Amino acid sequence: MNMDYYKGQFVGFVQVQQARLEAPVPRRWYLRQCMPGKDARVVLRLATLGVSAWSPTIVRYIDRRTRRVAAKPHLGRRIETPFLPGLIFVPDFELHNPATRDRSVKDLGDYMRLAISGGGRIARASDPDAVVLRDDYQFATLSVDLMAQLRDIVNAENGARIGRGHRGPVKYKPGDKIYIVDGSSQLFAFEAEVKRGVDSKGRLKAFIAALMGGVSVDLSETQVEPA
Repeated sequence: MNMDYYKGQFVGFVQVQQARLEAPVPRRWYLRQCMPGKDARVVLRLATLGVSAWSPTIVRYIDRRTRRVAAKPHLGRRIETPFLPGLIFVPDFELHNPATRDRSVKDLGDYMRLAISGGGRIARASDPDAVVLRDDYQFATLSVDLMAQLRDIVNAENGARIGRGHRGPVKYKPGDKIYIVDGSSQLFAFEAEVKRGVDSKGRLKAFIAALMGGVSVDLSETQVEPA
C-alpha cells in the first residue's frame, strides 16, 4: 500500500532511551575492608565497575613550609586523607552485584563481621551469601541514621578546621578547646578538650569526644592550637 507523506507530518515515535529507573535507596551500609591508604583508589575502581561505595575523607590545606594547617586555603596544598583508613562503606543494594565479588579490584578486602558477644573476626569470603554465619556472629553494618551521624561528623571536621595562628605562647588550661594541627598525626584536624595543661615536658592531655565515645590522648603543645 502506498502512503503519501508530506514534510513536517508526524508519523509515529521511536523510543531512543529506556525509561529511567528510580535510584535505589540503602537501608543499611556494610563495612568492607581495604588496604589502608588505598581507600580512594579502591572506591574509584568500584565506581568504574558500577558499584556504589563510600570512603569518608578529611580535606585540609597544609602549609608547604611548616607542614601545619594553612591560615587560608589558598595558602596551602590540598590534602585528602581517609577518615577511617582501611574501611569503606557499601550500601545493601550492592551486595548481590557480581562486580562486588570481582577479585580484580586490587587492595579490596573482605566484608567485616563481628561477634555479637564481642571479640569480632573477619569473614573469609567477599560474598556474604557464601559465608555460613553462626548464631553469635553478624556482619558489621550501620543503619541509615548512624550513617547520617557519621556524615555529620565528617562534614563538621571538614568545616572550620583552618589554622587561625596565634602570637606568643599559649597557656592551655583544663576546659580549653583545641584543634590538632599536626599534619603527620592520625588525629589531625580533630577538635579536643584540654584535660591537663602543659607539663614540664611540653605535653598536655586532651579528650577527643568524636572518637568511639571519647578518647584521651597526650599531645605536644606544638601539635595543637586554640579552637
